[in-house]
Amino acid sequence: MAVKMYTPNYMEIPLFQGLDREEINEVLQKFHGLIKHFPKSDYIYLAGDCVENLCVVLEGTVQMIKEDIWGEKSIIANLGAGSVFAENFLGQLGDRSAVSYFVASDSEVLMLPLGRTLFDSDTSSKASQRLMCNIVSILADNNTRLIEKTEILCKKTLRSKILAYLEQEARNHGCRSFTIPFNRTDLANYLDADRSALTRELARMKEEGLIDFTKNNFELLASAHGDNV
Repeated sequence: MAVKMYTPNYMEIPLFQGLDREEINEVLQKFHGLIKHFPKSDYIYLAGDCVENLCVVLEGTVQMIKEDIWGEKSIIANLGAGSVFAENFLGQLGDRSAVSYFVASDSEVLMLPLGRTLFDSDTSSKASQRLMCNIVSILADNNTRLIEKTEILCKKTLRSKILAYLEQEARNHGCRSFTIPFNRTDLANYLDADRSALTRELARMKEEGLIDFTKNNFELLASAHGDNV
């Protein structure tokens, strides 16, 4: 691990929104930010681990997952570059994670020790105050995404779950054509569905003119809306 100093793309990360180059370096040094490389299929935290860092995905993809005692995996959230995770443990030093954080592709993660971030004796600087405001905003945004996930899982049929998810992606991209971050196995895990059943249902929806897709590139067609949802 090494201290991660300022790079131009840091300003694109929500955690550092509103901070200039000097302020970002101040935060990284003051709170002892460290960067760690995680290879694909590794775990950053397992359920039951003590969480000691606020984490930011700099490169790659991390998944927040829940696994049952038989090893069945459910994807709660897919976290790409710029995403913040483990924020729900802020202020709960020594608490244990209820979920696991799985590395879906080779990733670099910035880790900020929670104790220094929250309980440093001097948080009077502009950079520290801006950081705290950004953390609150991120908490709200992440809670919104979890509510959206709950809305999907509350649907009664697999088709309605698929359409609810695709409609959310279309809104997020601002376009009916978009690329989703999941392969078929991960999409099934995200929707809590059987992979074979998902594949069959996607094929039927394509035949009926509700959607079009090639691999993970999807298009929502006009007829996908209305009574079919």
